[in-house]
Amino acid sequence: MGGGFSKAKGSLLLGVVLAALLFAVGCGSSSSDDEITVKTGSLSKSEFIAKADAICAAARVEFEAKLAGLFKPQHALLGKPDREDELFTTILNKVVAPNYEGEIEKISALGAPKAYAPEVAVFLNSIQTRLEESSDDLSLLEDSHFPFQKSADLAEKAGMQGCAKSFG
Repeated sequence: MGGGFSKAKGSLLLGVVLAALLFAVGCGSSSSDDEITVKTGSLSKSEFIAKADAICAAARVEFEAKLAGLFKPQHALLGKPDREDELFTTILNKVVAPNYEGEIEKISALGAPKAYAPEVAVFLNSIQTRLEESSDDLSLLEDSHFPFQKSADLAEKAGMQGCAKSFG
């Protein structure tokens, strides 16, 4: 269990943590043809960003706790190449996707300023698209050190520094 376990666990944690830092896909959408709609409201841009960043931070904490809890029962699959897809499917379906879906749902419902809503939608749709791609091709999670880099970049560009940092 020595070096092989540590290497497999470290590689898995890195890929999953990076994937999970995204938080939430959702809105009941199952296809990237279904664009996420960002509700508009009376929040200022800075108020919206503060609330969105807080959602991302909370989602990150929840993600890390769920991931740690998942590793205990899945411990036997670590380091077994023939069971890797099963492990990543479990992580995607029980931790990553629900976490991101919740985050997307909460952020899209905040009530962004009308002029800012398109930037938020681009960020949230990038998360949703990556989750859907990962569901179709697990290697996007297994083989990437940072599968949600594009989403992190879009969050940073939109001024949501806390959300961008939550991916890493």
